[in-house]
Amino acid sequence: MSTPILVFAALALLTPPQAPSGQSTSETIVEIRVHGNHTTPDADVLRIAGVAPGAPFSASLVAAAEERLRQSGRFKSVEIRKRYLSIEDASAIVLLILVQEQAGVSADVPDPGPMRRLKASTMWLPVLAFDDGYGFTYGARVSFVDVLGRRTRLSVPLTWGGERRASVEVERRFLSGPFTRVVVEGGITQREHPSLDVDDRRTGAGLRVERAMGPWFRVGARGRLTDVHFGDDTDRLATAGVEATLDTRRDPAFPRNALYATAAVEGLWFDRASDNSRVTVDTRAYVGVVRQVVLVARVLEVWSPHALPVFEQALLGGAASLRGFRLGFRMGDRLTAGSAELRMPFTSPLRVARTGVAVFADTGTAYGAGAHLSGARWDASVGAGVFVTAPIVAMRLDVAHGFDAGTRVHFGLGLSF
Repeated sequence: MSTPILVFAALALLTPPQAPSGQSTSETIVEIRVHGNHTTPDADVLRIAGVAPGAPFSASLVAAAEERLRQSGRFKSVEIRKRYLSIEDASAIVLLILVQEQAGVSADVPDPGPMRRLKASTMWLPVLAFDDGYGFTYGARVSFVDVLGRRTRLSVPLTWGGERRASVEVERRFLSGPFTRVVVEGGITQREHPSLDVDDRRTGAGLRVERAMGPWFRVGARGRLTDVHFGDDTDRLATAGVEATLDTRRDPAFPRNALYATAAVEGLWFDRASDNSRVTVDTRAYVGVVRQVVLVARVLEVWSPHALPVFEQALLGGAASLRGFRLGFRMGDRLTAGSAELRMPFTSPLRVARTGVAVFADTGTAYGAGAHLSGARWDASVGAGVFVTAPIVAMRLDVAHGFDAGTRVHFGLGLSF
């Protein structure tokens, strides 16, 4: 069928036809189409709605049919739209019945109860990660979709090991309005400081809002109130800040010719320490060199104007910044680090999973708020590694030599859904 004919046919359904001058039209339902039903047969939808071809059309008929469908308990949302069969006949009406079935609906259970709906909307996802300096973290995340309304998700992550965590997160996404995403969360986390061997336990709650300004740029704001137990020390920390992120990566697992940059500014208020602020800037560039080889350059900057409590100081070292040194071998109110890396995949770009090797060089420094970057001590390391990336799992093994520090092996593992 040619393009003009397709356009003409579409207009026939969307454009109200004009009756001849002086002639009234009596609208009749000539066809009914049902969309969105994956379990309930079309015949059952029509039976519940109480409409059939040949019936005279009226607004009250549509309203009554929508109400009967809602009252059936099968459908989460119902909408009936009026269309015209052709542009030549103003009396021929097509009804489009758009439904979204309730979770848990089946042929044997047409009207599921609350517990069955909850079970059908529940997702269990494993949590398995290995973070350099903290070790293995394992557990599960239980998520309940749309239990608090459309486009909502209630999640309960429970983990043990390197990071012990029990919290509740409520996420709501919006199609319009000032925010694209709102997240409220609260709970407890505990892990051991990688260089001081002190337990760091935090209990609190926070709010985060985001606004997507396009496919590549988003802005956000966040606030949190936290009780901190760091060894024998305790404090209450309140934070509030804003951030902006530019992300042009089409494939986050293996980006190429892309830029990722995020900047955040936050205020920090303590009960037992001086109030402070912090600026964090993380910029990464991915440049295709030849074939599949990608050059990755990164610069990380963390800066506070005044001295921070030890539990809030930035940690230098490890896989995140300086791979020839252990995580936290240097700490400070300010941190600057940079790296350059060549990633060379073995597998075809058409494969879902990619494996390859990388060579890299890192440098960085951490220093106090009373010092200057020009006088800070810089450390450096070089090394190589192998990586595996797939849609839900990423693994990395690096061997790095830190100048004046020896050689270290770093392993990273993460699952993402």
